[in-house]
Amino acid sequence: MDEPRYSVSIVVPCYNEAQSLPMLVDRVSDELGPIADLTYELILVDDGSSDSTFEVMKALASTHPQISYIRFVRNFGKEAALLAGLRSASGDAVIMMDADLQHPPELMPTMIEKWQSGYDIVELVRARRPTLSRSLTGKAFYFVLNSISEVPIKDGTADFRLLSRRTVDAFLTLPEETRFLRGQLAWLGFPTITLNFEAPERSAGKSTYSIRRLFSLALDAVVTLTSRPLHFALYVACFTLLVAVAYGIFVLIAYANGLVLVKGWASTILLILFLGSANLFCTGILGLYLRAALAEIRRRPSYLVADFKPGWLAVRTSLADAPPIPKDADRIKSVSFP
Repeated sequence: MDEPRYSVSIVVPCYNEAQSLPMLVDRVSDELGPIADLTYELILVDDGSSDSTFEVMKALASTHPQISYIRFVRNFGKEAALLAGLRSASGDAVIMMDADLQHPPELMPTMIEKWQSGYDIVELVRARRPTLSRSLTGKAFYFVLNSISEVPIKDGTADFRLLSRRTVDAFLTLPEETRFLRGQLAWLGFPTITLNFEAPERSAGKSTYSIRRLFSLALDAVVTLTSRPLHFALYVACFTLLVAVAYGIFVLIAYANGLVLVKGWASTILLILFLGSANLFCTGILGLYLRAALAEIRRRPSYLVADFKPGWLAVRTSLADAPPIPKDADRIKSVSFP
């Protein structure tokens, strides 16, 4: 039998997705199995699930040799799960997708065709969001982010995308610990094509993305992509200084002209509130960047692994005297716990 000419790794972060995983595996197999000259591996990353997600992963891996899995010690977040999957992926291309089937596997053959035509990144953008509140908050987020970011990011961009091997390798060289994959991949600048898709309803369960998680992701996005808020803090400080100087000149002119100023606490309180608010605002912006700097200085790992099963694709290629299991995958195992 002829050896497949190319391979694809599919990275799926999972958090309490026990009900969705069997359907996901079947639909991925239905879409990629018939493609000639293609072999694939499915990397499932359990991000500290509290249900039976890991047990379902192990059961599926025992009957599907294409499946490998990574299990975190606790919940480290979706960005960390995607990072772990990318580090262990061995394919010529890597597809990232969610486990809830809102990222339709039926689009993967089209993504592969676009990659083979010369694009390094095939990104999927939602045509619409499921609710009005999500739509408004999403548009506001991308409007603010693109207003200050050094690289543009399309409104509705999802983590559903295909990356070429050289894109993955380039991304993994980025040293920072604070991650916002959508922005960092856009920063790389590799040839990209955008496709629109309609996100269906979740296959099972409910979304675990809370407002708190979304707000934290937004802060990480701003800190990761741009330093312009620091400039904005400087502008605010300069503005308040000019207001204070102008007020001081007004007082001196008033006294010089013999004007009697109304003595009262209102003007004093207003000035204190104005200057104090500006000071706290600037300090808050500095705090965001200091937090990111502290994370870099600590050099803590983005995640810790409790269990890890390497993919059969990595094993097969190593036996064929091709490049062995990536060093990053070895590093994943070196920090694993029994």
